[in-house]
Order: sequence, then C-alpha cells, then structure tokens
Amino acid sequence: MSAYLVPALILLLEVGLPFGLFVPGGDTLLLTLGVLAGEGRLALFPLLPLLFLGAFAGHALGYGVGRRLGARVRKRFPEELLRRGERFLGRFGPSALLVAPFLPGLRTLIPLLFGALGYPLLPYLLLTALGSLLWTQSLVLLAFFLGQRVPAWLLFLGLLLLALLPLCGGGRASPKRTSPPAPQRRFPRRRSRHSGESRPPASGPGS
Repeated sequence: MSAYLVPALILLLEVGLPFGLFVPGGDTLLLTLGVLAGEGRLALFPLLPLLFLGAFAGHALGYGVGRRLGARVRKRFPEELLRRGERFLGRFGPSALLVAPFLPGLRTLIPLLFGALGYPLLPYLLLTALGSLLWTQSLVLLAFFLGQRVPAWLLFLGLLLLALLPLCGGGRASPKRTSPPAPQRRFPRRRSRHSGESRPPASGPGS
C-alpha cells in the first residue's frame, strides 16, 4: 500500500509547501506512475483516487499557508517569482486554478497567492478540486496508455529528460522577452476605495 500512499504524500508536500517552488517533480512522478500502471506493476485503483486526494490536499494546505502569511508572502519569496504569479493570475483570474497544476512552480505559488489575497474558500476548493482532478488523472492515464504501446526504456528515457529539464533552466521565463501585463487585469491587486489616482488631473486649456 505504501507504493500508492507515498506518491500521494509527495504531491501533497510539493503543492502545499513552499519548497515545491524549488524542487518540482510532480509531472514526472505522475507520468512514471502511469507507465508502471501500464506495465501492470500498479493498479489504477487506488492509484488515481489517492493521487487526486494528495494533490487536492496540497492545494488546500497551500491556501491555508498563504492565508496565514497574508502580505508577508512578499517577504518570503523572490520578487521575480511573485511577479510571474501575478502576471499569471492577471491573465487567467480564478481559472488559473485549472491551469496552474500543469506548470511546475506555479502549482505551488498560485494557492499561496489565493490564500494571501483572501479569495473565498468554497469557490477556491471547487476550482482546485477540478484542477487537481484534471492534472493527476490526465497525466497518469496518458502514460498508462503509452506504457501499453511504447517500449518501457523509451518512455523512461523521456521521463529522465523531463526530470532534468528544470535543472537546465528550461522552465525559466526570460525577463527580457516578457511583455508587460495590462494593469487593469492584475488580479492580485485590491483597489482602494479612493480611485482618484486612476484619473490624473486634467489641465484643460482655457479653464
């Protein structure tokens, strides 16, 4: 049973705790488990439900950590990483919870930001449950069916390359090429009640 519980625990820790920002490996883990299931070494049940629960619990834990830290999140993490998360939230809004699980680093950062911003808990849990389900089940099942049709050594070679990709800087976004986000789409910023700064005083001619 530990062959099923340990991977679920790894997902929980990667998604729910900040060290998952620096040691991402959930995608490789899910694909490896799918290959092993395709070879008959693991059973899809209870593998799939436990992986979903681990990912979902990790997202809930990350939200709780962010809720507790609040504005202190900015003091605990690199500014560039937080800006990347803010751009992502500004682009996708709450639906970021459906996309972020597929992106190493962001799947750990986004729950922290949602918690720090005080996003309502119930909508967060519903969206993150769907995102966790899509992430865990799709990758495992993809590798499961590939494992029945592609030689195992070729699949494991691909998984090894995937695991080494972050070490080669493949997941880093180039700051020079990123276009600035539209300010009105910045999800993480809460507007103050005094919105006078958004409209500069006009010095019209002939006042």
